[in-house]
Amino acid sequence: MNKLIVNIPCPKCGNSTSRVNTVNGTKFCSCTKCNTSTLITKSNQAIKAAEKPVVECPYCHSTNTKKISTTSKVAGVATLGVFALGKATKEWHCNNCKSNF
Repeated sequence: MNKLIVNIPCPKCGNSTSRVNTVNGTKFCSCTKCNTSTLITKSNQAIKAAEKPVVECPYCHSTNTKKISTTSKVAGVATLGVFALGKATKEWHCNNCKSNF
């Protein structure tokens, strides 16, 4: 399962990358550098940042990823047939290591 990465400044170290975690229905941002947790409330900017998720590649851990469009999946299956089914079942593409996941 991919973890949601948001750009929220950590109040302790200032790092701007955090992972969203849910504990008993309550959402927290955990800093990827110092692991400080910050409660996500409607009044803070974490909700706005979480609307546009940044997905981390499970292979190289880069956040330079993009969603594979349905059009791209259909075009691949139409041109390559059964050989493109691997990509058709994936949702994300990593621009660094070129993997689909």
